[in-house]
Amino acid sequence: MNESIYSIPPHLLSAYRHGDWVVRTDEPASLPATLAAEDPERVVAVQLLALAADSEALNAWAPGLPIELVMADPASEYPLLYRHTNLLDKHPVRAVVPVRSGFLKAIKVAVSLDFAVRLELGQPEPPLIEELIAALEFYLHQPTVAQPVEFFHSMLLGFYHDDPLPLWSVLDEDPRYLRYVADDGAESLYGRLATGGDAAVEPDTELEGWIERGLAAAEDCRSCEFLRSCGGYFKWPRRDYDCSGVKRLFGRLHAAAMELRRDLDAAPA
Repeated sequence: MNESIYSIPPHLLSAYRHGDWVVRTDEPASLPATLAAEDPERVVAVQLLALAADSEALNAWAPGLPIELVMADPASEYPLLYRHTNLLDKHPVRAVVPVRSGFLKAIKVAVSLDFAVRLELGQPEPPLIEELIAALEFYLHQPTVAQPVEFFHSMLLGFYHDDPLPLWSVLDEDPRYLRYVADDGAESLYGRLATGGDAAVEPDTELEGWIERGLAAAEDCRSCEFLRSCGGYFKWPRRDYDCSGVKRLFGRLHAAAMELRRDLDAAPA
C-alpha cells in the first residue's frame, strides 16, 4: 500500500499518526504553536485558505516548507497576494488559482511577485478556454515570467521530451496518494475526484489502470492524440464534456514544444 498524504485541518492532526500531512488553515498565526505539539516532520506543505489573514508568523518558521496560497475568487482576491511576499524569504510559495472568470489577472500578479502557480481547472466552458489560451500565450511569450504555471509548464516539458505525465499527476490529484479529510473528519479522495462521477474510483487505484478502465474508455478519448498528457482529466465528472477547446490549448502547447526543440537543435553547440 502506498503511504498517503492527507489534506487535513490542524484540529484533526492528533487523529492521523499515519501518512504525511498537507495542513490547511485559515488561521496561519496559530499554526507554528499547533504543529509544535504534533509531529511537525510529517508536514509536507501548508495551504493558506484565507488570503486576508496575516501570514507573518510563518515567515521564518520551518524554512523550506512549501506554502500554497489558495484563492477562491481570483478576480477579487489577487491584490491579497501582495500581503504574503515575505514568505518567499524562507519558503517556496505557490498560488492556487481556480479557472474562473478573471483568473488571468491573478496569474499575472502571482508570477510578477515570483510565486509559482497551480491552476484548478475543472471542466472549463468556452469563455474560460479563451482566457486559458490568453494565459498560455502570456506564459510562453512574456519574458519576465520566471516561475512555472501548472499545468502549462509540465505539459510543455512532456511534449518536448515525448514523456508526458497525465494531468492528474501534474495537478497533484493522483488517487494513489492523496486523501482529503474534511473539517468533520470525513475522509474522501482529493480534489475533483471527491465530486463523484459515473466511474468508481477506489483508494490506492493505480492511475494508469483507472484511466484505461474508466475515464478514457470513450472513443473520443481513445482516438485523442493527447490522451497520454490528459489522462481523461477533462472527462470528470461529466463524461459528455466537449474537449474541442482544451484540444486547441494542447495543440498550442505541443506546437510551442516542437518549436523549442527545433530552435535548440539549430543552436550552435
